[in-house]
Amino acid sequence: MPNDHADIAALGELLGAHAWPGFLVLLAVVALAAGGAAWAFEHLRHRYVASGEPQPRRLFAGLALGLALVLLLAWGFAEVAEELGQGRPMGVFDDAMSSAVGAHTPPGVRAVFAQLTHLADPWFGAPLSVAVALWLWLRGHRGFAAGWVAATGGIAVLNHVLKHIFERARPVHEAGFVQVSGYSFPSGHSSGSMVMYGMLGYLGFRMLPPGWRVPTVVAASVIVFTVACSRIFLRAHFPSDVIAGLCSGGAWLAVCIASIEFARHRSLKRAV
Repeated sequence: MPNDHADIAALGELLGAHAWPGFLVLLAVVALAAGGAAWAFEHLRHRYVASGEPQPRRLFAGLALGLALVLLLAWGFAEVAEELGQGRPMGVFDDAMSSAVGAHTPPGVRAVFAQLTHLADPWFGAPLSVAVALWLWLRGHRGFAAGWVAATGGIAVLNHVLKHIFERARPVHEAGFVQVSGYSFPSGHSSGSMVMYGMLGYLGFRMLPPGWRVPTVVAASVIVFTVACSRIFLRAHFPSDVIAGLCSGGAWLAVCIASIEFARHRSLKRAV
């Protein structure tokens, strides 16, 4: 192994050996950052009109442009993905950290993550998505319902496309922590939780009473981060798979929220 690769492997082993306490520190940072950002935005938003429904026609126009941009970037990232191959720097780091995580994570911690990871399983997310869509529709929030369906359905399609672009195998281990199949890059649980719980945080921020808005955003952020990290601790994914999943999910989430807000404010202007 080249010397620079040896240094990369050593870094991966070091981070993997301290992954569990590192997770707790980063979880606290994520919660504080999300709470601070939500609190700041809550005070800024009083300067603007905070009601109105998005127009589905404008919503889907923005979503189509956003999806085209995300897919275009995905093809550009294909060159970067070459670094994930066997013997390449990112691949060396992933293998070293994944092995170290498996060796140093307490069994009880892994058992907890094995339960929490189900928060982004298809059997849990699909009924939740349908229930939220129906609730929004029946409450008269037709535009938000359309945005929710586009967000949760779109990320499923996007993740499927990206997995077949990169076709990366999953980590190999004999412990049998979780039963997984299919390609590894990017992590579907990471991207799916980012979009589903990110949208729930956004909807809660828009619709819940003031006292519930910041806690909702914090809870959504904590769930997303925990589910994403669970895939590493369970060795269902390499660290780079999870980072890529959070990035692709975050990009699609941003496109969806921006499209909803654009359609909502256009609707408000027409009403005036």
